[in-house]
Amino acid sequence: MIKVSRMTGKLDGLAAINTNTLSNEFCQQQHAAGKTICGQCYSVRMLQQHRQNCVEPWERNSQALARPITDLELAALADRLRNLRFVRFHGHGELQNRDHLRNFFRIAAALPGTTFTLWTKRADLVRSVARSGPIPANLILIYSNPRTDRVRSEPPRHFHKVFNNTRAADPRDNCTGRKCLDCLNCYQATGPVSIIEIVK
Repeated sequence: MIKVSRMTGKLDGLAAINTNTLSNEFCQQQHAAGKTICGQCYSVRMLQQHRQNCVEPWERNSQALARPITDLELAALADRLRNLRFVRFHGHGELQNRDHLRNFFRIAAALPGTTFTLWTKRADLVRSVARSGPIPANLILIYSNPRTDRVRSEPPRHFHKVFNNTRAADPRDNCTGRKCLDCLNCYQATGPVSIIEIVK
């Protein structure tokens, strides 16, 4: 069964479907290279320290989502998410492959009354899957800019918004210190396209 997490801190009050960054090949390669924001990954840090209890359930999510989920799995998950207004795909984690993204598309399409958001650096997978069918209207795709201090004002094709990180204060900052549910810039199609936050 796919675990739905209740997030804390900045994401307090949000439900999320997370996966394990410690076993994600893309995450580990980017983290080891250390040339992008992935080198400072908060998820890797947390899972190795005070959130070690999350590794096992999120690894089960990783394995389940890396292959096409069954109709029964989808129905069971939809039942648990049905009354939620917002759900985040990956408060922790990253896409593993095309099946992972297709599963997220199916989950969003099954619950048109819920807004889903997905942060990803995997523009390659988004391009590939978007060619085979429409992106659900209730899914906001946010390109997670891997380059620190290189603010993008526009996201790549198929994405609705772009999330940027800076190491120092930026007058355009519209994220740092806010709780997601008080802000909702990332959880609605309107509002700023470029989101900027100081590195955690």
